[in-house]
Amino acid sequence: MKLVIKHYSFYIMVIALLLLPSCGRIIDWGMRTFAQAPSFKMNISEAQKYIRSVTLYDQLTTRAKFDVLWLSDDVRINYTNLFALKFAKTEEQRKVFLRRQLEENNHFITFYVLSLYNQLLGDAHSEWTLFLEINGKTYAPIEIKSIELSPEYIYIFGKKYNRFRVPYSVKFDAKDINDQFLITPETKNITLYCRSIISEVTFVWEIE
Repeated sequence: MKLVIKHYSFYIMVIALLLLPSCGRIIDWGMRTFAQAPSFKMNISEAQKYIRSVTLYDQLTTRAKFDVLWLSDDVRINYTNLFALKFAKTEEQRKVFLRRQLEENNHFITFYVLSLYNQLLGDAHSEWTLFLEINGKTYAPIEIKSIELSPEYIYIFGKKYNRFRVPYSVKFDAKDINDQFLITPETKNITLYCRSIISEVTFVWEIE
């Protein structure tokens, strides 16, 4: 019985080896036969430069995982270009939409944060709190809420986004109580803190 099984295994291996060189031809045939989804080569590298990521472990267990995107002017420009491409906007429509996007940054400093399902944010009982540091001063967010990411921002996050992550919008006022912008020409960087009672992680963006 063992001898028969060995013979069958040998024949299967021979057949597999004979078919292996044709795999590439089969794939090529499939691509020629079935219509493939067209792919646009949009440059989103400027937006992806504003993603910061960290994973915290407790031995081999993942305690927290955050991916943070600052919606800077560059990010909003990339988002606008993707949006305009998707909805076939004219150049004039794209410019109008972009002006509205950039106007948002005159009022708010906004981050999109991907967190784990068991690491909720923005709740009174959340393990983690968030605050922003600019020019040596700290600021609390005016809003933290879970959101549905648009396809454009999912595309920018790339493989960092999946169905096991919860996206949040975290907003801060762009101006202080004296109506002065927090980010000034002298600002070297901004830092977003995620802090618990036992841990702290920081996400830093240099200001060019």
